[in-house]
Amino acid sequence: MNPEAFLRDVLTPLLDHPEALRVEVSGEGKKRDVLVFANPRDRGRIIGKHGRMISALRTLCKVAGEKAGLAVNLELDDEDEREA
Repeated sequence: MNPEAFLRDVLTPLLDHPEALRVEVSGEGKKRDVLVFANPRDRGRIIGKHGRMISALRTLCKVAGEKAGLAVNLELDDEDEREA
């Protein structure tokens, strides 16, 4: 499983600024931490109403990871919170 390619395939058609989409994968062994960076205007689309979209993405990544024998943790980067 390639979480970066998977997320790019799923997210790119949804975003107004797909060029700003960046996916970083880190981790060793069977654990992968996936961090998604996106244009601030697209973050709402990724999160979705009441967090449904990001929850669905986490579930898809988790299930796809389990099929490949990996534990995948997906997070959406929020640069605004770090800067404040």
